[in-house]
Amino acid sequence: IVTGDIRDAAFLKSAMEDVDAIIHLAAIPDEDDFYTKLMPINIEGTYTLLETARRCGVKKVVLASTCQIAFGYPNSTFVTTDMAVRPVNLYSCTKIFGEAVGRYYSDKFGMSVICLRIGYFQNYDSEFLQDSEVRKKWCSPKDLVQIIEKSIDSKLKYGVFFAISNNKDRVWDIEDAKQKLNYDPVDGTQ
Repeated sequence: IVTGDIRDAAFLKSAMEDVDAIIHLAAIPDEDDFYTKLMPINIEGTYTLLETARRCGVKKVVLASTCQIAFGYPNSTFVTTDMAVRPVNLYSCTKIFGEAVGRYYSDKFGMSVICLRIGYFQNYDSEFLQDSEVRKKWCSPKDLVQIIEKSIDSKLKYGVFFAISNNKDRVWDIEDAKQKLNYDPVDGTQ
């Protein structure tokens, strides 16, 4: 494990030596000041990571996106990843940038980039799981690890997938992740 600033290309270059795949989870994880927090970390940081990975010859990057990209849809709408994004805050807009710049690096430079729209990531005993809306959009620890591993192992050049468990009344599609990544969630809420 190494610790440093995701905007520091020299640091990233040293961390990427002999690396085949990167799991990019660094971010300001929710709504915050755009200029001082979101833009430098979520936008500049993601760009710097992908550019440094390209220069270092890293072939696979798994980017953490967010299900908040689809929070603008009514709760009665079943959302697939091929539907238009409907962000509800600037944080989710920065994650749209991540998906777009990931597509650019995949198309232009041949890197494999998988974007995971992670749902409510909570431990099994989290009090937040008492909320029915959270339960629909939950991603368990086991399922997040599994979808990340399957993303690393995939042969896809680019993909966007919802990373949630097999929850009752879920509102986001995971069938494409099952088909294209062989994702088989072991958890789910009732």
